[in-house]
Parts: sequence; C-alpha cells; structure tokens
Amino acid sequence: RLVLTLLCGVACLSAEGLIPALTDAQIREARKVLTDFRTNPRGPFYRIRWFCKDGTEHPPSPPPCADRGGGVQHASLSAEAVRLEKWNLDVGTVLASGKVDDWIDADRDHHRLKQLVLERYLEEVDGGWIYRRAYSYRGARQIEDEEKAGRRLLIRFLSDPEWLRRRSFLAARVVETVPHGVRNSQVREIRNLVKSIAVEDGRFQTLRAKIHSAPGDEDLAAVEAFVAQYTPGEPTKELLRRLIELLRARRAQQAVTAEAPRIRKLFEGTGAAEESAAFEEAVTSGKQRAIYDAGATLTRVILDELEESREGARNLAWMDANAIVQETGFTAASRLRPTTRRERLEVLRPAFGYAMGAGLISPRQFGYLEREVGRLLAQESLDPTAYARAVRYLARSVEWCRATANREFGPVSRLYAPVEPLAISLLDHVLRSSIALPLAAQLEELVGNANKADGVSHRIFGSNLSAGIAGLNPGIAAGRLEIFDPVSDSAANIDPRAIYVVPETVSDLRPMAGVLTLDSGNSLSHTQLLAANLGIPNATIPSSLLPELRGLVGADLVYSVTPRGAVILEEIASLRTELRGVFKQEDGRGPARIVLDTSRVNLDVRELIDLRDLRSADSGVTVGPKAANLGELGRRFPDKVPRGFAIPFGVYVAHIRRGRDSNGRTIEERIVETIGEAERVQKRSASPEEIQSSAYPRLAEIREAIRGIRFSPEFERELVEKLRGDLLAEGAVSGVYIRSDTNAEDLPGFTGAGLNLTVPNQTGIENVLQSVKDVWASPFTERAFEWRSRAFLGSARVYPSVIVMRSVPSDKSGVIATVNLETGDQSEITVNTGEGVSAVVDGGVVESLLLRASGEVVLLQQSRASYRKVLNPSGGLENLKPIGGDVLLTPDEIRQVRHVAAQIQAQYPPVKAESGETLPWDIEFGFEGGELRLFQIRPLVRYRDVRIWEELSRFDKATPAINRVHLDDAL
Repeated sequence: RLVLTLLCGVACLSAEGLIPALTDAQIREARKVLTDFRTNPRGPFYRIRWFCKDGTEHPPSPPPCADRGGGVQHASLSAEAVRLEKWNLDVGTVLASGKVDDWIDADRDHHRLKQLVLERYLEEVDGGWIYRRAYSYRGARQIEDEEKAGRRLLIRFLSDPEWLRRRSFLAARVVETVPHGVRNSQVREIRNLVKSIAVEDGRFQTLRAKIHSAPGDEDLAAVEAFVAQYTPGEPTKELLRRLIELLRARRAQQAVTAEAPRIRKLFEGTGAAEESAAFEEAVTSGKQRAIYDAGATLTRVILDELEESREGARNLAWMDANAIVQETGFTAASRLRPTTRRERLEVLRPAFGYAMGAGLISPRQFGYLEREVGRLLAQESLDPTAYARAVRYLARSVEWCRATANREFGPVSRLYAPVEPLAISLLDHVLRSSIALPLAAQLEELVGNANKADGVSHRIFGSNLSAGIAGLNPGIAAGRLEIFDPVSDSAANIDPRAIYVVPETVSDLRPMAGVLTLDSGNSLSHTQLLAANLGIPNATIPSSLLPELRGLVGADLVYSVTPRGAVILEEIASLRTELRGVFKQEDGRGPARIVLDTSRVNLDVRELIDLRDLRSADSGVTVGPKAANLGELGRRFPDKVPRGFAIPFGVYVAHIRRGRDSNGRTIEERIVETIGEAERVQKRSASPEEIQSSAYPRLAEIREAIRGIRFSPEFERELVEKLRGDLLAEGAVSGVYIRSDTNAEDLPGFTGAGLNLTVPNQTGIENVLQSVKDVWASPFTERAFEWRSRAFLGSARVYPSVIVMRSVPSDKSGVIATVNLETGDQSEITVNTGEGVSAVVDGGVVESLLLRASGEVVLLQQSRASYRKVLNPSGGLENLKPIGGDVLLTPDEIRQVRHVAAQIQAQYPPVKAESGETLPWDIEFGFEGGELRLFQIRPLVRYRDVRIWEELSRFDKATPAINRVHLDDAL
C-alpha cells in the first residue's frame, strides 16, 4: 500500500469552485446524451463542413476555401453537444475548430485544457468513450490539422515563463495529451492497456493491480505467463500483444537509449548542456543508479530553463525531452534495491528532484525536503522519535504531489463524476503514471520502519500498518462502517451511530461515531474542531484502502485513535479482549454531556452594543463568547479588529416571546417543548430515526417561525439607524458579515465551530434585517441540534446573540493555532492560510506553516486551492481563479502573526480545561493590504476524558522500540 494515497476518489469531491456543479436535471440529461453518443455513428458530431478563414461555412466538397484565404475541414457539433457546452461539459474536441485563446480558457482557469486531458484519458480506458463508433466517421477530425492546431496551442501557452512557473504540472499533462507529432508516453500507454485488458478479461485483475501499483521488469514474464496459460479472445489478444511489446521496450530502455543523444544535442549551448551530457553518458553506461541520479538533476535543470524562456517552440521541444527523462526516472526507480536506512534516503533524494522536474512539487517544497533529508544523512544515529518525525515530514512530499494534481484536475473530475463515473479515476491516472508512484513506494518502507522504531503501529483489520495513516484526533467508537459519497449521499442521512469514511474534512458534516478521513485533513477546519470537542476519533487513511473498506460496508467495527496517534480499526468479532472492555464501558455513547449553564444570562439588555464596549466578562451574560472575545481583542488591538456591534440575547428572547401560534404557544415555549422531548427520547437510547422523526419536523417549523418574525418597531429603527450611520453608510466599499454567537459555543468544553449561520457580505438594509432572523433560526438546524445534543443537556436554553461586522476584503485569510498541533508544544504556532476570504475554516488545501520559537519557519503544506473567495460588490461572495505563487504569507506578515500571537498569549485572559491545563488559542485572521485583521478568537478545545485517555494510552508503548536509530543498519 502507498505511504499516502495517490488516488483521490471521493476525497476530492466538493460543491464549490469556479465551475458550478450540475443540477440533478442536468445530470440526468447529460448521462442520457453521453450514452447516446457512445452508440451514435457520428458520436457528438452533426455534419462535416469546410470552415473558411473568411468566416464562411460550406459543404465538404468541392473544396471551397482556396479563394477565401484557406480553411479547414472538420465536423461541427451536434445540438446535444452544444447543450452540454452550456453546462461546461465541452465534449467533441476538434482542436482545429477553435482559436488558441478559446482552448487556453484562462477565464475558467484553463477548464478546456483540463478537459482535453480528461477526454483523452476516457478515450483510452473506455474503448473510445463517446467516439467509439464515431472513429469511422471519416473527416470528423483531420490528424494533420489537429497536430498543426495542437502545436499552435502548445507553443502559445509555453511562451509564458511566469505561467509555466506556476502551472508546470498542468503544462506537462497538456503537452502529453495534445497531438503535435511526437510519440505517446510509454508509461501511460502501458497503464491504459493494462486497465483495458482487465476490463475485457477479469482474470487479468491481479496483474493489473500489480503493474499499476508496483511496476517492474518482472511484469514482462508475468504477462507472457498469463498469455501461455490462457487463450485470450479478441480484442484482448491484440491488446496483450501490444502490452508485451511495450514491456520489452521498457526493459531494454529503448526509448531513452534512442533519445539520449538527441536530448544532449537539444540542450547544447544552454544552461542544461552539462547535465544533458552527463545524462547521455549515464544512459550509455547502462548503470541504473547513474541513470537515475543524472536524470533527477537534468529534469530539475530543464524546468529551470523552461521558466526563463519565452521561445514557445523551443520550450515545447524541451518539454518533450523532459517527458523522456521523467519516464526514465520512473523505470530506473523500480530497479534500485537499497538495503539500509541511509541507502533508502539516498535513493529518495533524487526522487524529490524528479517530482520538482515534473511540476508536482515546487522549488520551495523541494528546498525543505532537501534540507531535511540532508540533515538526516549528516548523522550516524539519532533519537527514534526525532527520526520518525523527520521521516514523516519527508512523507508529506507524496501528499504535496497529490495536492498539485488535485488542484489541476480535481475540479474537472468533480464536474464530470456524476455523469461519467470513470472521470474520478483521472487523478489516479495522472499520479500513478508519474514519479509520484515510485516516490510513494520508496517512502512507504521508510515510514513503516520509522514508526516501528518509535513504537507506533497502526492495526488495520489484523495487519500492522504504518504507512499512509495518521491519527488526527484521539477517541474510541464502535459502529457500522459506511462510506460517505458527496456525489450521491445527503448529509441529512448521516447515521450518528456509524463510522464513516469521508472526503477531505468537508465543512458541513453531521456528527457520527467516528471519522476516517481520506488522504488528508485540514486540522483546523470546522468539522475537525467539532470532532476534537467530542472525542470523536478521526484519522487520515489512504484511498488505497478503499477496496477493502468497501467490502466491509455494513460491518460492525471498533475504531480508536490513541494519544500518540496509533490507529486501530478492527471488526468487533476479532477485537482484543482489553479493547473490547474499554468499548463496553463507553457503550458507544461518547463522553458525558455538559449541563448548559444559563445562570449568568441577562436577558434584560436589549440595546445594540458596540463591539468596542464588550469584554470577556460579558460572555454568556449579554452576548456569546464570540462577541465578548472580539470586544476583548478590540481593546488590545483596536486597529486590527473591524468595526461592528452585537445584538444581545435579550433582543432575541424578547422577539420569540412575542405572539402565539394557533395553539396559544410562543416560539420560546415551542423550543423548550421540542428540545425537551428530543432529550427524553435520546435518554431512552432511542434510534436516530426515532429522534429525527420526533424532532426534525418541529425544528423546521421553529426555524420558519423565527425567520418570519416581525421586528418590533423600536428595534428595527435602532438597527437601521446603526447600519446607516456606521457600517453601511452611503459610499461604503463593502457590506457586513452577520454571524451567530450563542451561549453554547467557544466554551472551555465545547467549540461549536461552524455550527450556526454566518451570512457573508450583505450590502442592503433589507438583506441584513432578514439575515439577522436567519442567524437566530440557525441553532435549530438538524445539524446544529445533533452536534450540540452530543455535548449538552438543557440545550433548549441556547440563546443566540448576533454579531454585525464590517466586511473585510482580505487578500488572504486563515487560522492561527498557538500550538504545534502534532506535538502539543505551545511555544510553537501553526498557521493555515489561503487566498481570499473564509479560506481555511471550510477545509481545502491551504498553506500551512509551523512557526518555531527559534524563528524557524517550517513548511507543512503549500497552498494548492483551485479557486479563491472574494467579496462581491453587490453582496455575498464569488469564486475567482487563484492568483497562485509558491508563497502566501510574506516575512512581514509572518512577523505580524508572531507578534499578535505573543501578545495574546501574554495578555489575554487564559482559559483552562477541566484538567487545569491552559488551552491554546484558535484565532481567525485576514490580511488586508498587508495589514493583519482579527476576526475571532476562541480556546482550541480537544476532548479529554481521563479514564478513556488512560485506557487508550495502554495501546501506546511507553517508550520507543529502540534507543537509537542507526542509519547504516538494515531496514
């Protein structure tokens, strides 16, 4: 299994992005259209025509364009294909039919280019896909015209070195895809042939899995033995013949042997001349280690050259040469057999160079990896815990590769997945046919060995695994295994008793017994913070485990994450006796619930309160902790906290006590009755279905009643005057955020992050007035009720105050945690940052830095977002393409983060957990024109049940397995 997954699968599914998701009706229609194209002799095409340069269109004969400046002949799209175009499904590719700018498609962040890669992939693995019968439609696409148009397209975008610097992985995939008169990728063709053969003949599935996951020279003999053992039918026989031919060529290194002299000549007189000559010399020698090392250096230098050149035609030739070097590294890596830790690290080092040359990791990321592996190799031996942390850091490289591929191809895969399920495999395809596959294989053994030395061993269904698994949040749970698929599943159908495999920490997840997060997780997302509050175990697992997990859907499992991060996942029937005893004590109900304290609430205050007049002592009295903490922040940092005001609890309560329904009840009385009944049902350990059927319809009625409240004339007048006189004054450049702030969140025992509504950037008075009611209603959504009922008793007395705050057009935003999230060291700071507003708390791949007390900055993740949110001048938010770049936070911005964090830790009233420990802070921030703005502060709560903590700790070894790790010892 890979150290970290290369297959994104459902882990990358999300509804947001530059391209709107398809509606249900569009999905149904698109499925039907694509199915029809598969059987239509013309596929997605209508008819063949001549398209002359003067803009006229003519029948296919006689040739009419000679007197019109020339032209091209190709098929036009059918009406159905044109309809799909309107939904951003641009099928029926004819390169000669469009202008270069149309294909580059910069406004949609190169959506057309990405679709070209997807379309070629689907053709190769699905027997022609929608063109399977249209291939015989002669004249639909002329190869000569397609190659000419392809070269024009490639030369155009390869002439921009700045673009290449930011999008080199996308560029390489497009060059590999677009016809321009060069051979296809041998690695890609082998992979696709293997997949096609397995589809035709199920007996080939085992070989397919081996070749896809761990390709090597031994594959040729295995395929030949398969042919000798079985009599394949047509067309499998032809596919196998071609596969054997390619495997023989790969074993003999025919491609690189033929191309090495040409590559040397291509780079004569350039900055890559020395490296290309060394590469040819290594190829001539036939020594695999020499070839591997020389190729790693050459590919990096080629990338450097590309990023400085504006000569598109030359850059295209260099990209084609780089593809040969990359394939050589892919093949050579499988032939190396390191035996010691040091040898493995020395083999790993060039793999980072190949990943950089492929555009999978940036020069910045390469620098951090090079420094870490160099530091390790400079030592004879070291502490096992330090060694394990260093190796785990190197293992981030595979996740970095995956994040790059997801940034480029995740959006197009997500768009097509509901109508063409094969599309979701595109990410697997582009990664496993790249250097990321051998890189992951090299790291797998290192990570497993390092975890073993450090005394950490995950146990997954009876196997001791170390690779690709990381505990995010300690806890223990048992329940039925389910897999949550955002394409087809509704969050409303989550069973809180089940253990779910979920995508990358999605932002609106419902509570569940346990969370297995595929591939990676944003440790500061709202969902992860909520899970941490309640002791819900959460760990990242590789998607390579998905086949095994799918086979266990519906099975009863027990799942735990220990304090040191060891992950245990077993079927209950095979559970060890001592762990079964721990679970029996818990009986699957999780931690004891908190009695919500409302003794200090003052409901008599009914005037708007300026945030500058609030203090932390007001928390749970007149307003919630969010507003009180903002007031405290504003007192200490008046230039950093945006202007705003709070609507206190008393205003809300006054309104829910006004008026009665047809049964004579106020809204308040209905809330108390509904929540009280739900808690009584819950106390009986009733099924989730019983609780839902009892409470959910009544909660919906309560929400509608609150949304329909008529404000008292006095309050409405005060609110409108405050808005017009302060935040929404005429000529204001932005609107306001309306944020919920209840007495049941941001507490020492419960965060409640993201449970209730935030309405972003409202610009009209009427919109703001309605948004206040919407925020008042949001604590009574099913999701908020479910999470809150896990933590509290007496939640009928949840009172929302409302924060109205000036919208800040942040260039970048994020979350600061005044702690190292891996080690718990509160002398260090973890900061996650993304482009635009609201960039981190909703999940996503953001820049993550560890700021050490020494002043050192450690890169944990580089931003790889596929879009950014910005304020829309007319209200709300809009998604734009990312600006990009290797670095988000500048040195001065990091200085500001350090300074504010230090001041908060020194001056801010500390919050302590029940155990007496001082909690770190979770701070939401943004940068506006290079100046730090603060939006929220709350304690970073992690659930700690002392008894369960002690029981789980028994599964962690008290000390590492060995005293010192010697690099020259065998793995």
